Amino acid sequence: PSPFTVDENGWWVAEPKMFRFPQGIVIGERYDNCTYGEAVLAVGLLDENSGQGNCPSGDGSVAFGAANTASGKHSTVTGGSINHASGDVSSVSGGYGNKATGQDSSVSGGVYNTGAGQRSSVTGGDSNQASGQDSSVSGGAYNAASGT
Repeated sequence: PSPFTVDENGWWVAEPKMFRFPQGIVIGERYDNCTYGEAVLAVGLLDENSGQGNCPSGDGSVAFGAANTASGKHSTVTGGSINHASGDVSSVSGGYGNKATGQDSSVSGGVYNTGAGQRSSVTGGDSNQASGQDSSVSGGAYNAASGT
């Protein structure tokens, strides 16, 4: 028997049970140029101009938004476009062209920001870089935090 039924409005509804997906789930369009990791979640459509989609290639990673990549183990990109979370347990929350490359690093938004140091963070702004371990840049433009 199926765990799904059709309700009165034509929607498929799951039984109130837990579901286990060892490989992953893609909601929207599958991006053929992605090697999906294990236990991943991708939500989004292919970009109309570039044809790129979201790619959660790191095991346990999540990629939402448009043309985002989460390649670090347990990394997340939860919005924006053309963002990359390549450090293990790193995250990019949104914006455009942001990168979280350091382990446990985060970039919250803005454009072209990079969190490269371990446990570094960039809150927003434009072209900021937090490259030192435990470093942080809160915003503005072309700022760098390189010390520990």
